[in-house]
Amino acid sequence: MAPAKLIKSNPENKSEVWEFDNHFRKKWLYKDEPWLEKHYEMLKDTCGDVYVKNFGFNETEMWLDTNKLPGKLATTFDFTPEFIERISRFCLEQYKKTKPFAHFDWDLNNIIISDNNISLVDWDNYGMYSEGQVLDKMKADLKKSFGDKLIENIFFVDKEEYEAKNNASSEKLKFVLELYSEYWKNPPIVEIYINDVSKYKSMIKGTKDSPDIISFEHDFKEGEKWTLVIDRYNKTEKETNFINGKILNDQLLHIKNINIDDIDIGSLVFKGLYTPNYPKRWAIQQKQAGIELPKTLKNVTIMGHNGRWVFEAESPFYMWLLENLY
Repeated sequence: MAPAKLIKSNPENKSEVWEFDNHFRKKWLYKDEPWLEKHYEMLKDTCGDVYVKNFGFNETEMWLDTNKLPGKLATTFDFTPEFIERISRFCLEQYKKTKPFAHFDWDLNNIIISDNNISLVDWDNYGMYSEGQVLDKMKADLKKSFGDKLIENIFFVDKEEYEAKNNASSEKLKFVLELYSEYWKNPPIVEIYINDVSKYKSMIKGTKDSPDIISFEHDFKEGEKWTLVIDRYNKTEKETNFINGKILNDQLLHIKNINIDDIDIGSLVFKGLYTPNYPKRWAIQQKQAGIELPKTLKNVTIMGHNGRWVFEAESPFYMWLLENLY
C-alpha cells in the first residue's frame, strides 16, 4: 500500500486533501462534530455509498473519506458548444434533484466524466440556498471556465408551474417592503419570494431616512397558506471589522416596514422567523467559548448574518389579519 499523498492544502480554511490508493480524505485541522455528522448524513442521502465512504475525528482534527470515482476531470475535454451545453444542463438537472439544497461549487475540477456519466465531487459547500443564489453562482462558476461561450439563456427559470398555481386565485395582494442597510464596503443583496416565486432581487443601499421601497403583487387561492421570504446574502467575514474586540464596521440589513394590501402589518413583523447562516469560523469560536448559537430567531428586524427571514400568513389575508391582530 502506497503512503498517503498530500495533494491540496488551504491554510486559510485550515483544510487539506490527501490521496490514498482507493479514496481521498478531506481533512479539517479543527473539530466540529455536529457539523460533520450532519454533513455526512446529507451526503449519504444525496450521493449514497458510491461517493461517501466514512468520516472520523480525533482530539484536534476531523475528516471525510470519499471514494475515487472513475472518469476524467471536465477540464481535460475540448470546450465545444455541445460539451458546454452538456455540462450546463447537467448542473441544472443536478440542482433540480437536490433543490432547495445545492452543491454550490461548479468548478470544472469538481466535475468527473466517465462516458455518459457525469458526477460531482467536493461537496464542502453543500447546503440550502435560494434559487437566485444558486443560479447566479452556477452561471458565475461556469462563466469563469467557459467565458463568452457559455449559453446563459439555459439558466432562465421556467415559471409555468407557478402560473398554473395562480389560475384559481381568489385575491390579489399588493406587497410594499421598506428595507435599508448599513455597510462600509459591499451592500447586502436581497431576494424576496412569495412561496417559491422570486419577486425581487437587488442590492439594498437605502438608508433609514430614505429606505429602498420594493413593491409587487401576487395572486392567492382562498385558504392558501403562504410565506413571504427575505433571503439576505453577500456578507463575507471581511465585511466586519473589529478593534479591541469591538465591531468598528459591519454590514446589516434592516426591515423598516411591511405593508400588505395597503395595511401596515406593524408589530406582526415580529412573527417572522429568522434563520441565520453563521460564518463557520466565528460559530466555532462561539462554541469553544461556551456560547450556544440559536438556530432560529424571532422578534428580529435586523439581519446581521446571511440567512432567511420567513413570514407566514393565509388567504383571505384580511381574515387572517383579524385573527392574529386581536
